[in-house]
Amino acid sequence: MGDGSLVSGAEIARLAGVERSAVSNWRRRHRDFPAPAGGSSVKPLFALAEVETWLRDRGKLRAIPATDRLWQRLRSYGDDRRLVDTLADVAVLLAFVGDTRSAWEDLAVLPDEELAERLPEAVASFVTQGRIPGGSPFADGLRPDQVPTWRLLVEMAREGIPEQIFEDLHSRYVDSTDRAIVVTPLDLATVIAAMVPPVLDGAVFDPSCGTGNLLQALGKKLGIGGSRAGQERDPAVARIAWYRIQWCGVGPEIIRQGDSLRNDQFAGTPGGPDGAAVVVCDPPTGDREWGHDELGYDARWEFGLPPRAEPELAWLQHCYAHIRPGGIAIVAMPIAAAARRSGRRIRGEMLRRGALREVIALPPGLAGGHSLGLHLWVLIRPSTGYIDDDGEISGAIGPATCVRMIDGSRFDRERVREIEGDWWHQYEDEPGVSAKVPVIELLDDDVDLTPARYVQRDEDDLVRAHEEAVNELTPVLGCLSKQQPPRMSRADVPADWPMVSLSELVKAQALDVILNRELPRMRIDLEVGDILVPVLDPSERPVVVRKESTLGLDGPTPDRHLIRCDQTVLDPDFVAGFLHSEQNVRQAVTGTGTFRFDPRRAMIPRLPLAEQRRYGAEFRKLAEFADLLQRTVRVGQDVVRLAQDGLTSGAFVPAPHQEPKGM
Repeated sequence: MGDGSLVSGAEIARLAGVERSAVSNWRRRHRDFPAPAGGSSVKPLFALAEVETWLRDRGKLRAIPATDRLWQRLRSYGDDRRLVDTLADVAVLLAFVGDTRSAWEDLAVLPDEELAERLPEAVASFVTQGRIPGGSPFADGLRPDQVPTWRLLVEMAREGIPEQIFEDLHSRYVDSTDRAIVVTPLDLATVIAAMVPPVLDGAVFDPSCGTGNLLQALGKKLGIGGSRAGQERDPAVARIAWYRIQWCGVGPEIIRQGDSLRNDQFAGTPGGPDGAAVVVCDPPTGDREWGHDELGYDARWEFGLPPRAEPELAWLQHCYAHIRPGGIAIVAMPIAAAARRSGRRIRGEMLRRGALREVIALPPGLAGGHSLGLHLWVLIRPSTGYIDDDGEISGAIGPATCVRMIDGSRFDRERVREIEGDWWHQYEDEPGVSAKVPVIELLDDDVDLTPARYVQRDEDDLVRAHEEAVNELTPVLGCLSKQQPPRMSRADVPADWPMVSLSELVKAQALDVILNRELPRMRIDLEVGDILVPVLDPSERPVVVRKESTLGLDGPTPDRHLIRCDQTVLDPDFVAGFLHSEQNVRQAVTGTGTFRFDPRRAMIPRLPLAEQRRYGAEFRKLAEFADLLQRTVRVGQDVVRLAQDGLTSGAFVPAPHQEPKGM
């Protein structure tokens, strides 16, 4: 390319279609492998042009997807700080082209030198007229040699889906190890969104929205209900959030730029009727320069002025100030905030006012900025209610007299996903997981809100739970022992099928593909034969909905795409099986190693329906065997965990020692 683009070892592996370990081997074995041109000794970067030449000379270079090439060009513009600005420029240019197509067409015919001068001016005018957050675009100007990159972007947007292209670029930036901003992980955003009750009116607000992951997740959860608003301190990040939530929602979407604590762009009377119905927040942690000195008499501190060393309690009260009576705030908090002595007074006042309803401990690894795990604090503002049409008081919510403590710190990924289905009915009274603690018991000298301190499993409950797990595992092991491992017959000649993409099948009306981001705008019930395709987890197989299905789903979930086949032409099991082929999974991995599956790009064989059904029957058997194995592992882990807890708590004693037979 000759444009100075750099690539990592993972991206070289993608170019060649190999594992990362192969690239490491090439570096050791081949002295002529390109030397690092940047990065560090731990994470070196290589000149893309040199890598392409080296791979091409050895016949290892695959065709480079346009998105990969675009990403490398954008990344060559400067350091990581500049990269987020460039991504914000991508967002606003895509919006400009989409909203003012004729204006772009007039500019596109200009030579690169003239376009480099006039495009920033035209986009800046678009930003001003649209009151788009983020300051002036192309702040460093646009050089003529950079113009081809932006022409490529527009060309790709016209041939594909602009929002999907941006999501791909955004995911690559988020997965960049040296990025300068913290982004709420999708897993955490999905869990928080699952906890939000239906919003029939009023706004959903995130005062520290970052690039918009939480607001996106809420859009998928709420669909047509409620509008969304957010504030973000970083101008470029605010613009990215603005673009991302514009196309995934249907109500009014407002993003404003500014420091939420020092310069609240949505300021109002704390707890007023015009407040938000829901506030969600994954606030920055450990920032002692949050404004303690200048905000000493702020009306938002209903529970008291937060100490300088407790910025998270400042954010918590900021969120609480923005909810209306009866509104709910869900805030991600570091574990230490539940017990630090410096925050004891504020925690106590929050309890006395009956604002805190739940504290949920989540497992480590769910949030990038909380390596030791984190808590979710759920607050609801008490409400006197209103007089309904019958003259009765309705919607009254009194101060909390108990706080529900939920200890999910040991949940595995599958258990966390259970939360996504039906949060308010989960863990209502599960020994060892949840407990309702009277407020008076929490108001001791420590005012410690750590769930593990209050969630304890009674010995009888532990014994009973272990016995139930063993009773569940026994028949599962029996089923597994009767199953024969799948055995396949080797083909005499490797099959060489004609292939067809799902996008072509969509055009032929043989199937419909409904992407997960389109689902909030639609009301769809699942039908037998529908295929649910995971968006972000390559280890998950696509699931075919069956009449006897125990999925317990009324409709598609936000983390899955929906494929609906014309079953007179396509066999759903056949399609699902080939969607999970190694080739299709590999093409879904971005240049930074992230799995983001777009099923429209997937390829499947073009076979007669009868032959499809033969393959589909085999794929179904494999899926059933995999489900049995997974159930065995899950229940077996419960047996082991409960036995471990019993032995370490004194509820169990080691079994009597028995000498092996024949000794």
